[in-house]
Order: sequence, then C-alpha cells, then structure tokens
Amino acid sequence: MLKPLFVFFCFLAGGTVLSGADFNQVILDHIAKMPKGGQYAKYRRDLPEGEEFRDLNQTVIDMQTAMQVDRKGRVRVDQKKAANYSFCSSATYLLFCDVVSTLQQKGFVPANAPFSTEMTDLGKPERVIQGELDGIGMFGHWNADGPGTAMLFHLLNLGPNFSSYERARPGDFLKIFWNESIGKGERGHLVVYLGENEAGDAIQVWSSNLSNDDGTSGYGTMWVEKSRIKRALFSRFEEPVNLMNWITLKATEKKSDYLIRIRETGSTGEEMKAVTGALD
Repeated sequence: MLKPLFVFFCFLAGGTVLSGADFNQVILDHIAKMPKGGQYAKYRRDLPEGEEFRDLNQTVIDMQTAMQVDRKGRVRVDQKKAANYSFCSSATYLLFCDVVSTLQQKGFVPANAPFSTEMTDLGKPERVIQGELDGIGMFGHWNADGPGTAMLFHLLNLGPNFSSYERARPGDFLKIFWNESIGKGERGHLVVYLGENEAGDAIQVWSSNLSNDDGTSGYGTMWVEKSRIKRALFSRFEEPVNLMNWITLKATEKKSDYLIRIRETGSTGEEMKAVTGALD
C-alpha cells in the first residue's frame, strides 16, 4: 500500500490551513460549494411506462457532464451542471470527486490521467440505475447497496471504517441503514455526518435528501433521530494519496464479489464488518 512520505501544510478551498491528518475539514468546506436543493431523483410511478427511471438516469447523465479530466490529468468538477437532479450516492460522490480535485491541485493526490479517468467514468446511466454496475469500478463501489463506500475505503486503505457514534467526527461519510437488511431488501442512505444534538439522540447529515430541514428536496441537510437508524457505518478519509492504489489493482480486483453477491443473498452485520475492517 502507498503511504504519504511527508506531512505538510497548504491553503485549500475557503482558506483552510490543512495538515495531512485533517481532511474532514476539507470535506466540510466543499459542502458549502455544493448546489442547494434541486430535485431528489427517484423512481417515478406517475410517469408513462418506460419513463419511470427518467430522473434517476438524468442524474447520472448530469454527473458525467459535471466531471471531466483536464490536460494535466486532474479531476475537474463543475457542480452547477449536476444541480437539478441528485440522489444520496450521486451527491456524496460528486462531493468526494470535488475534494479529490482540490487535493490534486494542491499536491496531496498525484495528477494521474488513468486514475482520474476511472474516477469520473460512471458507466452507462441505465446500467448504473438498474444496479448492473454495483461493485464494479470506483463509482460502482460507492453507489452499491450495502457498505459500498466502506468497501472502497478498505480496498484502497483510505481510512478507517467504524460504527461507533462516539468515534464519529463531522466530515465522516456515513452509510445509514433504515432497516436490518444489508444488500437484498435494504433501505439505506449515504450521507456526510455533521454532528449530533446536545441530547445525543439525533444527528445532522448532509446529502441529497427527500426532505431537507429547510423544506427543500435534493442537496441539503437534515436531522435524523438515532432511533430510526438500525445500523450505522462511518468511513473517514485520512490517506488521500492511497487513492493511487486503485491504478495498481488488476481488473478483477476492481470488482467486489461481495457487493455483487449481496444484492441477491443479503449479508449479516458481522460479515459486513469483517469485509470492511469495521471491527469496533
């Protein structure tokens, strides 16, 4: 695994002075740059037959348009091009790519065209939305049912996965499970954790949500009572240079048999923790 050789400081978006160990603040800074509101994309029963997935497909199309690779091999993100439609994994991945773009510009992540191309290659919209690419490629991991983001973090050694609220910090990615199922039959939500209330019985999160605190849908924040959450899996971004591990993998290693399988078989909590290294 690649490891950073130096700890150094630089100014990032919003004037943040960043050490090599404080990438959570970069994520929080970049949330402020993301679109507000828009439309939460979902399956539309009200549309004519054959068009029910229209908004979901358009979300992927817009994301692909918003993310490009420049001549220096760096990811470039134009968030405005993906402002209209979003869902939770599209919003958080767009944010993640925007963070990586800044880290490439500042030298924390090498400018590398093959890597950046694979990061911004989402796949054909219809295949993405039908789940055919779950567990395949970078976005295929991130977008998968179950612990997709945590699997990517574990595969590349980007930082720890854990389930403890006590350990959580604002800026951590968080997969919320609304029911007991993992994969097959799952109801879940992928967000960025922003903190908890004074009573400790609710958390605030950012993502693309069906209903935000301000009454909008799409990009925004909402409060979630912990009693609604059946499982929680946090992922902390600590080792961005290890993103380069992706281009050292064989094609077979860029596909998660676990994420593909659990769409049909489901998974236990114990198995999920084992495969993601979240053994707390």
